[in-house]
Amino acid sequence: MEIYYRDRAPEYDKFYEVPEREHDLARLKSWLVERVRNRTILEVAAGTGYWTEVAAAVAKEIIATDYNPEVLAIAANRDLGPHVELRVADAFALPVFGSSFDAGMAHMWWSHVGKERRQEFLTHFSSRLESGAAILMIDQVFVGGRSTVSRQDECGNLLTMRTLENGATFEIIKNYPSSEELRNDFAQVCQDIEITVFSFFWALSARVRPRVG
Repeated sequence: MEIYYRDRAPEYDKFYEVPEREHDLARLKSWLVERVRNRTILEVAAGTGYWTEVAAAVAKEIIATDYNPEVLAIAANRDLGPHVELRVADAFALPVFGSSFDAGMAHMWWSHVGKERRQEFLTHFSSRLESGAAILMIDQVFVGGRSTVSRQDECGNLLTMRTLENGATFEIIKNYPSSEELRNDFAQVCQDIEITVFSFFWALSARVRPRVG
């Protein structure tokens, strides 16, 4: 997965240039801006910074992380502002940051998290956020004739084949969870879960459950 996104970095943003996605993306940007205004945000899997830039327009502060420095190098060329810091970090082994975050976001990431590691990730991610902090995610829905599945692994994850412009081929996890599946997964660490389904994407907002003690 890490190698795939490292090698895909120069061409990744073409994903957002597909005309049929434009309407959804406009609505998603409004959705995100409404929820991150004046917040201090921890972002994982920031990639090339497409959603970081959207949030940066209204957020108080963002620490945007990704495992691959290659994609963050592209993000660094965006107009993010001095209140955005880019850091290399593993989403499953995040450092303890100096900032206190009242929001966390991870866009186009959940579909690549193996079902067997979802709770591990959510528990770890939420531990870096304030109690009651917002968690925001955007990802894709399955679209007949567009979305492809090559097989299913022993954990129930869907896998798909991706070919890059250089001809390299990768098989990656690409799950398409239902709204019910999302609610069940997030309910273990979150409350006030709201899911909006668009033509090509879904958007989820939730709050980290208050910690006891």
